[in-house]
Amino acid sequence: MATIPLTGDVGLDANIELAPFSSLLKYFQQLPALRASNGDFSKAAGMTLDQPALTSISTGLSFDKSYSIGAGSAALTVLAGAHGSLELIQRTPSVTNLPDVIASDAAIGEGSCYLGFGVQACVGFAVGPDAGTLQFGIGPNETAEIWNYQSFPLHQGITLLDAVEKTVGDFLIPASADDLASLPDGSIATVTGTGSLKFSGTANLLAVTNPLASLTLPSPLPVLSVTAGGTLQVGASLALQCKFQVCAQKTGPGRVRLGWCRDKTEEFDVTATLAEGVSAGFGTTDLFSALIGVVSSNAAADLNELQKAGLAAGQIKAIQDAVKAAVCRKLELALCTEISAIDSRSAAFQYDVELAALTDTSRLALNQALAGDLSALDGSALAGITPVRSVWETTRTKRIRLEVNLLGILNFGSVSSLALSGAVMVEPATGAIVITDKATAQRIQSTALNFGADTGKLCHVLAESFLLTATYRGMQQQVGQPALTCSHDFFDLQNDTTPGRMKQELRVGAALGLFSAAEAAPPAGTAGFGRTMIHARTDYDSLLASALFLDAAGAPLPQEFYENAGRAAIQLLVSEGDEDAVRLRPAIDDGLWSRMKEQGQPGFAELFPGVPEPFLSAVTADYSAIIWWAEAMAGAGPRLAAIGKWFGQHPTAPLDDPAFESLRQDLAGHLKKVAATTSEEFGQPWGLIAMDQASGRKAVASILITGPKLTLARDRALTARANP
Repeated sequence: MATIPLTGDVGLDANIELAPFSSLLKYFQQLPALRASNGDFSKAAGMTLDQPALTSISTGLSFDKSYSIGAGSAALTVLAGAHGSLELIQRTPSVTNLPDVIASDAAIGEGSCYLGFGVQACVGFAVGPDAGTLQFGIGPNETAEIWNYQSFPLHQGITLLDAVEKTVGDFLIPASADDLASLPDGSIATVTGTGSLKFSGTANLLAVTNPLASLTLPSPLPVLSVTAGGTLQVGASLALQCKFQVCAQKTGPGRVRLGWCRDKTEEFDVTATLAEGVSAGFGTTDLFSALIGVVSSNAAADLNELQKAGLAAGQIKAIQDAVKAAVCRKLELALCTEISAIDSRSAAFQYDVELAALTDTSRLALNQALAGDLSALDGSALAGITPVRSVWETTRTKRIRLEVNLLGILNFGSVSSLALSGAVMVEPATGAIVITDKATAQRIQSTALNFGADTGKLCHVLAESFLLTATYRGMQQQVGQPALTCSHDFFDLQNDTTPGRMKQELRVGAALGLFSAAEAAPPAGTAGFGRTMIHARTDYDSLLASALFLDAAGAPLPQEFYENAGRAAIQLLVSEGDEDAVRLRPAIDDGLWSRMKEQGQPGFAELFPGVPEPFLSAVTADYSAIIWWAEAMAGAGPRLAAIGKWFGQHPTAPLDDPAFESLRQDLAGHLKKVAATTSEEFGQPWGLIAMDQASGRKAVASILITGPKLTLARDRALTARANP
């Protein structure tokens, strides 16, 4: 029987007998010699486990030299020196779970304790058939911590040295199905490190169209060949890059619970790659053609137009790459959201394994999973393997929205005509697709991405286009366009979100009535929230769009109504304790607001004595935005009322009637002035909240804030339909 020596500073001298299945025999290229560095541990070795002095005791273990682990070229190396540990963990009122076994549901039972033996190994570059198995997906040059925990009963005369010899002798690296079968009953084996977990499968995306108008609509209006959207199925391979732990727990004879969890204190990243056929054009296997199939009401005609256009190979590739990038970003965001929502002691992936029931296929899938690739294990029906939890399975079965912003579709009618006239782009923060005319494409083009939209510029343009579209929708019932919703969006991506920035983002959700007061307060004690994305959205149908401008009797709403809604939005986004709390004063003080309107901006300094220039500028910006928006909305109302009155008096008149065209051109002229002066603040959260306030919070609304430290998602349905 093979043995290894264990010595200590105070006379500890033992030969540990290795179990036949021990990984020290199976994977170590040479048997190691160990030395305990804690004299107290050596002196306590002869004590029984029930002694009060042994409530908690630990020691470092030194290896006499470096040891390679793995056949052939080693995947792992334990360096000479203090790279091992022994730890006794007793049940106390404050400790009932194993502190280092993040993924395990194990608890320290009454009358028992755990003895842990851990080894730190350096991960090398995988060479040979066995190297990947021993790396578990942990990256090269990273450190792998391998721990075994064995349970021992108290009050049976077992000494500390007995427990050490048993735990070290049974040491097991859970690298294969055979290793899992060798786990002693009640024991736990973990591997912790930083690397990549891979998995794959299919997912359904709900493509949701957002048809928006450009500045001036043609006459007569084209018939829209657009649907509200549909389901798009994609196949993808994904990789989760993070610090993670593999945990194998022997739950009974022949049964193992196997899980993977990430360290929630560390950043993580997700990358998605689509499994898509190669296509040199449109209408065969490319993703853009599939997208056309669900957002176009005449997909065959749209695809035929694209095929006949004879686009250059580079143009086709740019369109396809933009759609791929959008879909990948949506999958990444959806998975990141689910991963962030997992609590600190729950596994991202977890399975119950019935070892005797494994077939060759399920055994291979299990071995591949232990090497870091869960593709065959996750989402498949495998003999002997029962899924308990899968973050990818949860993600893919939920509704993943893919927003398709059709900027200018009311001018062109069909998706293909719009795409051929301009560009197909991706917004990198949210993964939204933007199909737009040439002039708008030039306004929003990102300098960093060949087929990407600049996030800030796009927010501004979308807000401007939403305002134009909502106004035109006020006459949509009369001109016979299909009943589609239009959306008002705000989105942003911060690479390093501060607590102050997070507070602002959470207030957007509270302002929409989606977050409670408690949820709107950032978690205390978090210095930074990492790379965080926010996407807030409100959806308006034609009836609600009309109600933004006209009351139930069809009369235009007064400018004061919009001013009050804009001021209410400021109250929701600014708090008394904020550094710029002075912005609240005009929002809540009717008299001050009236004096500001009377004196105009040159007189604001007199109305706000002693207020520093930056904050006075913020007050001025709020005032300008509210007045601009109120005048724009109030100016559109009478024009829409006039169009409604004309249709009521001439229900059978053609749309090219000169009188109607004159009314429509008057509305278009007003909107041209509005677009030329669109406030920057309207593309920020204030514009979204102000419009929501004007609707009486009747729009469909949603918000997603997702990052490594905090994830929140809420939505509300259409609460009431507006009067026509």
